[in-house]
Amino acid sequence: MARKFHCNWLKTLIDMKKLILISISILVFFNAQSQDSLEMEFDKARVLLAKRNIEEAIKSLRKVYVSQPENANINFLMGAAYTELVGTQGEALFHLKKAVQNVNEKYIIGSFKENGSPIHVYYYLTIALVEVDSCAEAAKALIEFKKHSERVDGYFIDEASRHLQKCPYAENAIADNWNEVIPPPENYDPTFIEEEEKIELDTAALANRGILTKRLEYTTKAALYGVQIGSNLNPSPISSFGEVKNVDVFIDNEGIIRYVIGHFVYRKQADRLLETLQEKGYKDAFVVNVNDERKYSNEVISYNNVNLRAGIRGTVEYYVQLGAFKESIPDNLMQAYTEISGIEEIVDQDMTMIVLGPFEKYSEAVNHKNGIDESKISDAFIVAFNKGKRIPLNDAINHTE
Repeated sequence: MARKFHCNWLKTLIDMKKLILISISILVFFNAQSQDSLEMEFDKARVLLAKRNIEEAIKSLRKVYVSQPENANINFLMGAAYTELVGTQGEALFHLKKAVQNVNEKYIIGSFKENGSPIHVYYYLTIALVEVDSCAEAAKALIEFKKHSERVDGYFIDEASRHLQKCPYAENAIADNWNEVIPPPENYDPTFIEEEEKIELDTAALANRGILTKRLEYTTKAALYGVQIGSNLNPSPISSFGEVKNVDVFIDNEGIIRYVIGHFVYRKQADRLLETLQEKGYKDAFVVNVNDERKYSNEVISYNNVNLRAGIRGTVEYYVQLGAFKESIPDNLMQAYTEISGIEEIVDQDMTMIVLGPFEKYSEAVNHKNGIDESKISDAFIVAFNKGKRIPLNDAINHTE
């Protein structure tokens, strides 16, 4: 009887160990998922800040702040963003005074892994303090900023000094508390996150921008890991990434273009690819879940009738495009037929292009374009073709010149 009890107890212990291991595995999995999501929000915020969409950028930064409230980099970005808005100096000071606790002179711009704030935190702190008439504190912040004058653009020091001129203070005023952490303003909760309204991709609007997309559907709902190596507002051909191949181009529900390599079942496979890409110079690359329908379910096929996957093989032909039309020929182009020699027609998808050429070299096409009488054709430009398909002009130039 005792022996049977011992066996049951041992079996129970083994089952408990299995349960603990499974629980740990699940926890690690969801932590990795959460980390991916935070990196994507950080990347999204950077793009929104570049577009001067400050309020939307703050919404994304808050999501990162909730899990990393002491991260000086996140606090700096939020503080700088609030400084740009009217009537939010209290919010700006709350975050900037947290950010100034950890200034990194070797700050890595755009890196999600950066935990410190840049030297420019002193600039924004000076501006925010002036706005609330904390003049002696602002003067102290500017003094700290000037200590790094050799490492920053002089414009920022001049601009901060100009702001301080409208804020009178006594030269001997004590400002020991200029960088003390302060509580958030009343009625401000930096952890509050608004429930997002689901945004559907407006394919018609994208078509007006010249962007053609394709909807992707994966057979699994599980995470598929890739490495994002860049993002911008207008698509670029994958050849612009040089020696890096197999780049997929996605557009998210808010119109941000994302460049990703890989669709891996296991996170560690993407982590290994990330190391390789960082060695090749993509320091800001990070792992993402390409099965996130909000960001990676729509693939970009072409931009302005140029296939993003188009590769250049053999010779390139340059043309001077005089105009294009679908059915009826515009009057100015009809007139050009009688006054400009050497006109050719090229049919590209559903458009008929009126061109001069071909030319083997870009410089030849430029010279010919410059010789056109602008009173007849005022908006001529140069296009490039390879194997009968239009290709990005910059790629063509890099190939031939």
